[in-house]
Amino acid sequence: MTEESEPTKDAPAAPPEVTVVRRKRMRLSLVWLVPIAALVVGAVLVVRALTSVGPEITITFRNAEGLEPGRTEVRFKEVVVGKVSRVALSPDRERVRVSVKLDKSVESLAVEDTRFWVVKPRVGLAGVTGLGTLFSGSYIGVDAGVSAESRTHFTGLEAPPLVLRDEPGRIFKLVAKDLGSLDVGSPVYYRRARVGRVVGYALDPAKDTLDVQVLIEAPNEQLVTNRSRFWNASGIDVTLDASGFQINTESLASLIAGGVAFGNAEGEGAAAAAPAESQFELFKTRKAALAPPDGPAQRVRMVFDQAQRGLVVGAPVDMLGLEVGTVRSVKLMHAPGSDRFPVEVTADLYLQRLGSVRSQFKPAAASNKQVDTLFLKQLVDAGMRAQVRTGNLLTGQLYVALDFPQKTTKATLDAEKVPPTLPTIRGTLADLQPQLAEIVARLGRVPFDEIGNDLRATLRSAGAATDGLKETLASANDAIKRLSPDAQRALVDVQKTLVAAQAALANLDRNVTQSSAPLQQNVNQALIEMKRAAQALRVLADYLQRHPDALLRGKPADPDPASLNESGR
Repeated sequence: MTEESEPTKDAPAAPPEVTVVRRKRMRLSLVWLVPIAALVVGAVLVVRALTSVGPEITITFRNAEGLEPGRTEVRFKEVVVGKVSRVALSPDRERVRVSVKLDKSVESLAVEDTRFWVVKPRVGLAGVTGLGTLFSGSYIGVDAGVSAESRTHFTGLEAPPLVLRDEPGRIFKLVAKDLGSLDVGSPVYYRRARVGRVVGYALDPAKDTLDVQVLIEAPNEQLVTNRSRFWNASGIDVTLDASGFQINTESLASLIAGGVAFGNAEGEGAAAAAPAESQFELFKTRKAALAPPDGPAQRVRMVFDQAQRGLVVGAPVDMLGLEVGTVRSVKLMHAPGSDRFPVEVTADLYLQRLGSVRSQFKPAAASNKQVDTLFLKQLVDAGMRAQVRTGNLLTGQLYVALDFPQKTTKATLDAEKVPPTLPTIRGTLADLQPQLAEIVARLGRVPFDEIGNDLRATLRSAGAATDGLKETLASANDAIKRLSPDAQRALVDVQKTLVAAQAALANLDRNVTQSSAPLQQNVNQALIEMKRAAQALRVLADYLQRHPDALLRGKPADPDPASLNESGR
């Protein structure tokens, strides 16, 4: 504060003193900018990390082979979508728990039906897979689910799934009596081109059959129609018929891994493509698969009095050379009150294989089985009988023939009995056995001992004659050796003589064949003289025949012509 003073008259009044109050300004040091910036960046990173981290799931495997925390990746369609963060044993120490952190972008994989498995090198019927993991290491594969329910705990697969959910194609079910050499991964062929594979099989205890699932890959699934036939193409199909010896196989791979083939029977029209999960029968052979439909089977019974060694289950039943059925059982029976043991044979007949013969028979009946029974009754009334015949002389296999023999007793078929019993006759082999026994008996009556003694004596005589012949040949050989020098000289002389004779004949040929040759002229003159002499001899012979006394008296003198004239007067 300033002290107040009295103003003077002479001096002017001073202005009032103004008091200035200064406020202190708060300054922020630049040093504080660094931690503030760090906090801002940290907050951004935390927010980004929280928004980018996906869910953490737990997968349980049997073991942790090839899995390493922080290194093993999780891949979906070969794209990394997460990593293994932790591997630990389960509380019961039976399995391992693998913690996996998924990316935020694949949060939808953590749903109910997603499947996980460890990808590593594997060798199977479908080939070798996972070879790339030899260098990059094992990883966890993912098959995305389609469920809407989320899930964080999964049980991993010990092997890759047979079919991925997004794999194009269709799955069909085949019903078979047995699996044969088929296995998971066995190929499926169409016209010997691979179009799919076997993806699974399971037993059906209720039907006592085997259900085989096959995947036909796109776009070949359209080849499977409602009329398609499937058959087991494993191994080699060997056929011996009138055209020769045939061997068929789908491929070399089917010999090792087995296989299934399918096709359509000839003559069948176009058919619609079969939907997924359609069911087909799996036949054992291609021939059985492509055969015309057999229709319902007619079970029949046959009783034979003689033994049937060689007749087995599965043996064919034919009618006039056409196979119409199969033997189902062969049993030994005992006739009550006798010592006979007949053989009961049951068979399934497919009478629709007779074609037009069967279709022409249409009696009024309630069902096809009744029609078949009445048809069989008509055939039996016409003389049809069942007979066991030899199918192969080498193996002794038998078959049942339905034939119409000329001489047979009258029989009938009871259509009300189930199954109906067909009348039978003795087989050709049974008729042949007595004939063979008679031949053996005749052979037993042949005096083989006497024939052997005579043959032995004959052989001794022949041996003695052979010894004498050997001595004669030896003597002749010695004589030939002694005469050899003389014989050689004689041969030389003979050869010279033949050469000279050949030259003489050639000279004679030249002299005779040439008309101007002296010899030819002399021969002609000699022939003329010989002709004249022959004529003179003929005249002399005639004269002597008339005058035989001329040989004693001679020829009289010729008379004087003048005297002949006078006597004539």
